[in-house]
Amino acid sequence: MMQKLKRAYENTLVKWTFHTGFYFLILVLLFWMYGFHTANTGTYIYNDF
Repeated sequence: MMQKLKRAYENTLVKWTFHTGFYFLILVLLFWMYGFHTANTGTYIYNDF
């Protein structure tokens, strides 16, 4: 079983798909944690100048 997984992971397409899915999951989790609706509601950095 482990040999099949190792052989599959050596395939470039499988590796690329796994990495892309992993980073997409991280991006979705970050959006979920900080909320989609609050992305543009931060304070403007130059208000006090």
